[in-house]
Parts: sequence; structure tokens; C-alpha cells
Amino acid sequence: MELKKIIQKNLDLLNGLSWEFYLVEKTNLKSKSKDFQIEAVTKSKEKGLSIRLKKGGKIGFSYVSNISDDTVRKGIQKAKDILKISTIEEAIFFQKPVKTDLIPEAYDAFSAKRLDTKEKILKSVEIERAIKTRDPRIKNVRDCTFSETVFSYSLINSEGLDISENGTIYTAMASAVAEDKGDSQIAWGFTQSRYLKDLDINSLADEITSGAVSLLGGKPVSTTSLPVLFPPYSFSQILEAFYQAFSGDFLIKGKSYFENKKDQKVASSLVSIIDDGRLINGIMTRNFDNEGTPTRKTHIIKDGVFKSFIHNTYTAKLSGEESTGNGFKASFKEPPQVYPSNFYLERGSGIKIEGKVLKVIQLLGLHTSNPVTGDFSVGVSGVLFDEKGLLQPVTGVTLSGNFFELLTNIIQVGDDLKFYGNFGSPSVLVEKMFLGGV
Repeated sequence: MELKKIIQKNLDLLNGLSWEFYLVEKTNLKSKSKDFQIEAVTKSKEKGLSIRLKKGGKIGFSYVSNISDDTVRKGIQKAKDILKISTIEEAIFFQKPVKTDLIPEAYDAFSAKRLDTKEKILKSVEIERAIKTRDPRIKNVRDCTFSETVFSYSLINSEGLDISENGTIYTAMASAVAEDKGDSQIAWGFTQSRYLKDLDINSLADEITSGAVSLLGGKPVSTTSLPVLFPPYSFSQILEAFYQAFSGDFLIKGKSYFENKKDQKVASSLVSIIDDGRLINGIMTRNFDNEGTPTRKTHIIKDGVFKSFIHNTYTAKLSGEESTGNGFKASFKEPPQVYPSNFYLERGSGIKIEGKVLKVIQLLGLHTSNPVTGDFSVGVSGVLFDEKGLLQPVTGVTLSGNFFELLTNIIQVGDDLKFYGNFGSPSVLVEKMFLGGV
């Protein structure tokens, strides 16, 4: 209703133009715990309006963060001024209404509106207690944080599109320090859910504690090549580091390895990668993306064969394809970009270990990876084990490889699919990788 009033008040400035207005509001509650006491509580609220105008193939964009009658009119005028000097972009257009079956909003109304704020704030203490009581070797818990994000957005354009959605996201994160016999190791982790009751603090505590404790006594090993087991968390991180290779943005810029590879085998037949904007209770599940395109389930790789890029309207138009409902805004201050919804490797039938394997627990430096070439070289901590059990903890080594080659060398996929934010994966066993040690 608020956005309709804003538009109605400013129709005189919009005469002769195509237009799009996007209004978003977010509130965030965050608490941090230390030594079982609340160390800090922060509350924040963000509200913003973005404006896109089009005429003669030219686009003008502006945004307003302090919304009033005066600032909105100034924002519209600024977008009009930018439109006059912008270059023609025929591939940018505003979405017409599209009929689609609506899925329920992932909105935890009870926790967001009715649950006592103090009870939510104390969740960070609950997280810290769950970690510290798992094992006596856990001596410290750092950055123990709980947060609640409540959001709503509305999108209306001159094509008749009028949509709005609400949602909630709950996050728990922490790092744990394990100490024993003069050695100290740390592990970090997080989990998210759309409903507070689904925030799995115990599973997070198990994962962080196990990671830190299992690295105690770790040391480098000799340089070698061997099979590598990526648990769900570490392979989810890899997918996040390289998702751009599957993006329509990389395609139109000539950067994607998968250009001209549609319907070709690009990975092990065990590999199926999906982007699903309609996944029940997924972190990025929406009925529509931020351009008003209905979200969908997109098979990117199916049984090792490349099937599709993910697109927003702009990259789809330039590549002669359809938008996959992946036009999302990082902020109201930016136009829509291509971004994954719920992006994951599909679960397999399970993993059986035979022979020596490195299980990765922590990856360091994935941000330096190259999604164009696929190359990466990262610091790794983990454990060497075989079918009989643990052989030794490993720290201070480097794992090098190429993401595109890695996809072809996956020999087993687990049935333990788990999401970390909007990226998910089961465990993955890769046939052989280079490990740089001493």
C-alpha cells in the first residue's frame, strides 16, 4: 500500500516513461555472547527505495534511503537526469506480470512479532553453552552470535507488475578453540534457517567442536597426491567460490568455461547441480526474484551433462534464453544482478572409504580462487584416515587444483545434503588431488 501511494503522488514526473519502483524494509536483531553473558546487542533497521526509469532504450537508476515526499521526487528527477545521458540498453526491460503457482512465504510471524525479544537475545548464550559443554578440550568460544533478520519488499512497475513478499532468516555462528598438550586449534561454522524452531544449534555445536578437536596434534605431511573427501560445509564453500562460472553474466562477458558446452558432458555422471528458488524453506526461496520473474528449479548440470546457465532478464535477452528467476539485488542501492537462489549439489547414494583419504575440515583462501580459469590453491586443515579409522590430523598444507577438473574426478557423492546459507552440498569424494606439504 505504501509503495502504491508513493507512485500515485509522483505520476506527473513519470509521464511518458516506463518505470519500476522497488521498496524494501529490513530489521535486524543481533546478540553476542561471551563467558555465558550477553556481550553486545544491536538492533538496526534499513528501509530503501530504488527507482528505474526507461525511455528510448535508455535507463536511469537512483535510490532513496530517507524516504519522504521530497526525497522521492528528487530521486525520480535524478533517475531522469541519468537517463538522458545514459547509453542505449535495449536488453534491459521491465517484467510483465506472469502467472505462477504461489508457494507459502517462509515467514516466522510468531518469532518475529510475538516472541519475547529477551528470549531471542539469549540464543547466543545457548549457542556458546552448546559448544563449550561438548568437550573439555574446548577452552574458548569466539564470535558467538545469534541474529534475526525480518524483511519485506514490494515491486511495482508500469507493465502492471505488482508483487510483495515477507520473510525471516535466523543465523547462528561461532568459532571454537580446542587446546590439548600445548597445541591449539580453531574451527568456525554457521547455520541458518527461515524459522527459529528449525535453527539447529546442536548440530552446529557438534560440527564446530568436532572440527576443532580433530585437528589437535595436527602437522604437515609430505607433498603427495591422494583422494580428498569434502564434507558438506567445505564443498558448499567451493560451490560458492565458483558459481559465477554458471552465471549468465559470465556468459555474456565471454568468461564462462561452460560457453558452447550445452548438452555436453562436463562432469562425473554422479554430479547434478541445481538452483532452486522454490525450495521449501530455502534461505533464498521466493515466489519472484527482484525483477518480478517467477523463481524456478533450474538443472544446471544433470548427471554430468551441462544444461543451463542461471539468468536475469538482461543476460537472458542477450543470450537468447529465458530468465531463470535469478535477478536479485544485493541492496536497494544496486540494480538487479545474476545471483543464485538455493544452489546445491544433489545428494548421492553414500560414500564408502577404501584406502588413505584426506578429509577437509577447514579451507583458507578460497576467495583467491579464479572462477574464470577454475584454478585454486588454498590452505587446508583436516585429517588423514582410511577404512580402519584415523591416521593423523593434518595442518599447514596446501590443496591445489582446478574446479572444472574436480567435477570430472568426483567418484562418490554422499546422501548427507546440507545447506550453509543458500549454498548446499552432500559429502564429495574426489579421486585424486595435489597436496603440498613438507
